[in-house]
Amino acid sequence: MTVCRGVRGATSVEKDDRDQILTATRQLLALMIRQNEIESADVASAFFTVTSDLTAEFPALAARQLGWLEVPLLCGYEVSVEGSLPRCIRVMLHWNTDKPQSEIHHVYLHEAKRLRPDLSKYPPVDFEELECWIQDHLSAEG
Repeated sequence: MTVCRGVRGATSVEKDDRDQILTATRQLLALMIRQNEIESADVASAFFTVTSDLTAEFPALAARQLGWLEVPLLCGYEVSVEGSLPRCIRVMLHWNTDKPQSEIHHVYLHEAKRLRPDLSKYPPVDFEELECWIQDHLSAEG
């Protein structure tokens, strides 16, 4: 039975830079797609948040760059809490799937692993290979 599931992810960047925000968000989404076998046609919507110290770009643009042209996307600011992780990008995907919640893989990268160490226990990411996958995916969409 197909139901709507939430898939969470977060990453961080070193500085408020447009390229860093887009690259980090594309990598995050690419891992979420690959680990969960997500097809964009099954994504109901995606909600991105950034900490208030990130203003150089909308992270949703990275989803558009990956071909999510028909997926409703929204960006907002994360609640500012003293001592919280700076320069952080979060995403919540609403995904129509027949997988049970227990089989959903949430992805936390870079400093954002601190947010959910219990969900960050997967093999190290080969970011060079991931970038090749992203570029292949971008070429296929274009």
